[in-house]
Amino acid sequence: MTLAPQWRTRFFAVGAAAIAIWLGIAIAQEDFFWPSITAGVLLLFLLARCQPLPLGTLLLGGAIIGYIVGNRGFAQVTLMSSFPLLPAETVLLLGGGILLAQSAWRHELPFRRGPLNVILLTWIAVGTIRVGFDFREFGFVALRDFAVVYYAAFFYLAEEAARDARAGRFLQNVVLASSVVLLGVYCIYDNIPEFFLNHFTFRGMPLIFYKGDLVGTFLAVGSVLFFLRFEEKKRWWNLVLSLALAGAVLATDNRASLLGLGAATAWLAIGGRWKFAAVQAAAGVGAATTILLFATAMNIPWDRTPLFGVYEMAVSIADPSGSQHYRGSETFNKGDNNLFRTVWWQAVIDETIEGNPYVGLGFGHDLADRFVREYYPENSEEFSTRSPHNVLVTIFARMGAAGLAVFLAAMAVIAVRTWRAVRAGPREAAPWCAVWVMFMSACFGVVLEGPMGAVVFWTMLGVAYASSTAPKDSPSPEVLATPAATNEEAVTIS
Repeated sequence: MTLAPQWRTRFFAVGAAAIAIWLGIAIAQEDFFWPSITAGVLLLFLLARCQPLPLGTLLLGGAIIGYIVGNRGFAQVTLMSSFPLLPAETVLLLGGGILLAQSAWRHELPFRRGPLNVILLTWIAVGTIRVGFDFREFGFVALRDFAVVYYAAFFYLAEEAARDARAGRFLQNVVLASSVVLLGVYCIYDNIPEFFLNHFTFRGMPLIFYKGDLVGTFLAVGSVLFFLRFEEKKRWWNLVLSLALAGAVLATDNRASLLGLGAATAWLAIGGRWKFAAVQAAAGVGAATTILLFATAMNIPWDRTPLFGVYEMAVSIADPSGSQHYRGSETFNKGDNNLFRTVWWQAVIDETIEGNPYVGLGFGHDLADRFVREYYPENSEEFSTRSPHNVLVTIFARMGAAGLAVFLAAMAVIAVRTWRAVRAGPREAAPWCAVWVMFMSACFGVVLEGPMGAVVFWTMLGVAYASSTAPKDSPSPEVLATPAATNEEAVTIS
């Protein structure tokens, strides 16, 4: 028995009215939990209905925009004070639920069977077993440290989304657009941060709050992607944006992001793509010549020009012990920063080897305790940083040789795929080069341990791997959705 259309409409109207009254009462009582959930569900439903991309792809795109433009500010946003579900975890829950539902509907496993898929799933399994023991001792702190592992789930969400070539392209375009917005917003933030910290807030927390090394990393990612887009499309404004972002990387005075940019440049050069290195060199020589000519004309000593800061920053990269003396206003502390990292890395490695080199010290263990006693023996203030500014050292300390070996196996697969991609063409190379920028930065900063860098890293890795494993002779999904298309039309659509 089926209801007549008019009765079905009446039942829906009565139900909607009851829900509206209930939500209105909740809002009047300042209980925003269920109203927020309802509003979020309706918004997601409207987004899914009003545009062609899948909802999971939109969630990933929104997270990328938030973490690149908002950075640490966006990372601490929570809609409901009574239930602190943060953006990355929200996207994982919603996107993971969608992926599981779609996989069940298609009678498929929720992940592909490629080598990187299996290795990363093994890594997550090792970490899950480890945190299962640690949670009983450290509680929520163990789960917080476990984020370095469970954020890898974004790889599977992005890989599933990028099965549609349009979705993979969309996510890369989101990174490109976000890096340009970041450049503009960061210039304003660097001059008037109080506007963002005091006025651009939500629940008393700033929506935009920058972590310097991540700003440089995302600017470097944008520089690489725009140059490869220039190689692909031959549009001059892509080259201009690439150089502008590369210059901004230098201006951030962050060496980790500079090394990340160098790693991507090296990969392209190894694959026979020397243009990026040549353009950077030519732009650098031109800028240096202009600065020196201006300094000579104005009788300014060269050690008071921006070139001196760049010189000392480059020299400090090859000074791991921090033994040299630096005089620049922006580089005087580079030696201390190097020593800071070296001492911390050595302290963590020694403690792990002495404690449990096979499965690590566990999630929740304070990796800063021994370092603070050695580096700040007379400091009584609380030291809040938990990660030793190197993702490989963090993984070894948390999961031991077992976890580190699996992660390095994943990086080996990534290296092989990158080698193939940079030889294939700029479109194939783009997401892989972005991955290497972020990974290299993560070896000298806190990048993959938090959502700001990890979400973008694992998402871009999923996009890269999906594009590299897609059948080369099969049409794109949008072509499959147009059965009447001729061969000539299929080429145009793809």
